[in-house]
Amino acid sequence: MKSKITFVGSGNVAWHLAKAFDLAGHQIHQIISRNETSGKELAKTYAAFFDTKPENVFDDSDFVFLTIPDKTIETVIQQIKVNSPIFVHCAGSCPLTTISNIKKNTGVFYPLQSFTKGRKINFYEVPVFVEASDKDVLQKIWDLADSISNTIKHLDSEKRLYLHLSAVIANNFTNHLLGQAKKVMDMKDLPLTWLKPLVDETVKKAFDLGPENSQTGPAIRNDEPTLQKHLEMLKSNLELMELYSVISKDIKAES
Repeated sequence: MKSKITFVGSGNVAWHLAKAFDLAGHQIHQIISRNETSGKELAKTYAAFFDTKPENVFDDSDFVFLTIPDKTIETVIQQIKVNSPIFVHCAGSCPLTTISNIKKNTGVFYPLQSFTKGRKINFYEVPVFVEASDKDVLQKIWDLADSISNTIKHLDSEKRLYLHLSAVIANNFTNHLLGQAKKVMDMKDLPLTWLKPLVDETVKKAFDLGPENSQTGPAIRNDEPTLQKHLEMLKSNLELMELYSVISKDIKAES
């Protein structure tokens, strides 16, 4: 069954979801966004109606996706006047009650992926974690998710919060550390791409063997001369020096 979908918000998540839903044959019906530039562009892409005000959400959509910053979800849904659609948020850190306390038919549609506008993503490979206010709504959200993803799991708000925390550590922290590694490489005009085969194997090995079984490096070997040499090299960047020291101590403690 094909659905009519409204997006409140026109950021990265909205762009990727809209594309996936459109390819699956659903109708992108309306875009509501305070950012008129990206909102109008997204609406034009799918011949959808555009508005800047949440109170102007149409009543005839099947789903209203709240693809907005977590801290604004509760405030924005209170501004929406209609009640017929199923209201869905996509936030890993917000409980279902953020919207279920305000609207009757509500759910969570949490795609576990990092979204950046312009990046191509095969959505069928993205796991989607769902939750809903009742069984009927859950089935409708599940069917919608099933139209764009090969992996759908039911997960309650508490477990989803832990999943989100793990995702931040695994994704955002890893990316930050790669940024710090780039700073070191830049000291001697070395290309970051030289590290790609190493990082690819590190990630593959962590999932194949388990991270607890695949740690290597001077910290787990308790190679103090190398550790001290690296710390000396980082004296010009005290924050990175402290980060290196803290993580090395943690690795040693886990070994």
